[in-house]
Amino acid sequence: MDSRISKKKKFEFRELTKNEKFLLTLLGIILFSWISYRFVFTPQLHKLKTLSEQRIEYEDKILAMNETLRKEEQINKDWDILHKEKEQIVSRYFPRMDQAQIIYLLNDLIENEDLSVVDLNFNRPNYEDIGGFQVRNMGISIPYNGGYLGIIDMINSIKSSPRKILVDSLSMDRDSTGTLNGNMSLKIYSLEGIAESGENVVYIDTVEKPVKDTPFSSYSDFSGDGNSTNLDDKDSTEIKPYIEETLLDFENKNSYFLPSQPLVKGSVSQSTNAKSKKYSLRFEYNIIAIEEENRAYIDISKNNVVLKYPPNTIGLWVYAYDYSPATLGLGFNGQMGERLFWPISEGIGWTGWKYIEVSPPSDLNLYPLKLDKLYLEIPKDREDFGVLLLDKLEGVYVRNLGEDGSDKSASEFIFHIVKPGDTIHSIGMEYYGTSNYKDEIFKLNEIKPGELLPVGKVLVLKKR
Repeated sequence: MDSRISKKKKFEFRELTKNEKFLLTLLGIILFSWISYRFVFTPQLHKLKTLSEQRIEYEDKILAMNETLRKEEQINKDWDILHKEKEQIVSRYFPRMDQAQIIYLLNDLIENEDLSVVDLNFNRPNYEDIGGFQVRNMGISIPYNGGYLGIIDMINSIKSSPRKILVDSLSMDRDSTGTLNGNMSLKIYSLEGIAESGENVVYIDTVEKPVKDTPFSSYSDFSGDGNSTNLDDKDSTEIKPYIEETLLDFENKNSYFLPSQPLVKGSVSQSTNAKSKKYSLRFEYNIIAIEEENRAYIDISKNNVVLKYPPNTIGLWVYAYDYSPATLGLGFNGQMGERLFWPISEGIGWTGWKYIEVSPPSDLNLYPLKLDKLYLEIPKDREDFGVLLLDKLEGVYVRNLGEDGSDKSASEFIFHIVKPGDTIHSIGMEYYGTSNYKDEIFKLNEIKPGELLPVGKVLVLKKR
């Protein structure tokens, strides 16, 4: 019995003293604090430090982005300049080595009555290392015979070619009759595979042939006896009280898309759905309007549309596929660099073709004005996308009629100031797209063939 009592007493716990309870409590607090710090506060502090570093990094990025946005206008201008420089460089080369296109261009360049080209011999295309690039090129051999002036005119024509052609070698010999015979070696370069030009066809401007009179028009000396009816109505022979001058017909690929901000997307191309002649301009746009200015520009500056005097109206044919809140407008550039934007239609409220027009600025102090842009604008905080076709941009002037009903309107002549490197051939190509009118230019300006053109000389040219 005593042994059982002693075992029971052996397992009895004594009550903890006040100091022991305090120490155990303090130990528990320390353990909890260490566990909390080790597994809770330390990871949170590390994460907080990481987030603080990210915040500083994002703030730096925001500052850099704001700085970039402040330079947006200058960046757009620089991009515009670089884009134009790139287009100018690319446009000087053939988009691809196509013999048919090369023959078409050479046929226009070497057309001369004083020179006979016997044959065109094409070499196999090869590559040449230029500035670290493998540039594709092709050699062409042209046997010829003719007079000295004809050869000089051919060389000048090749120098003024819209596509870069290098005269690699030239040989000539005079026969017993005084005729020069020889061979000219040309080299043509293409940027195919290096720079994309956006086109695979070379477009050469040509002068349109005058339209023949209809064979069904009435005989001018015929007078009716009351029983006969003239085929031409009298009103059709009357002079219209206004002149419609075509400013741009979009037949050439000289228009480019430019955005006012990064969220303005689009493109321009040619369309065969035309109101006038063969092509119209297809204008695609996709605009998210979050800035103060949300415009899709069509750069037409290379077409050199200059208004010397304010027309009564400027009109444009527009084909719309759907309605839109967009505003169509014109962008002018003054001689002192001043910019002027002029709405021509606020909203697209029609489908199909429609002729829209507006009266341009009438202040004579602003002129001459260069029409260098068309634009489409979307109001802020809107989004819109679509396609428009544009054709036959024209200026309408009131015709100056005399008391007798005769036409006293503007002269049929224009002026050209000779620039360094100008020749009669290059001037003819610039204004008419051909050198067929060089004799006319010689005669109008009393210039002899072979005579040097002094820089600054003002030439008289006939309008076509």
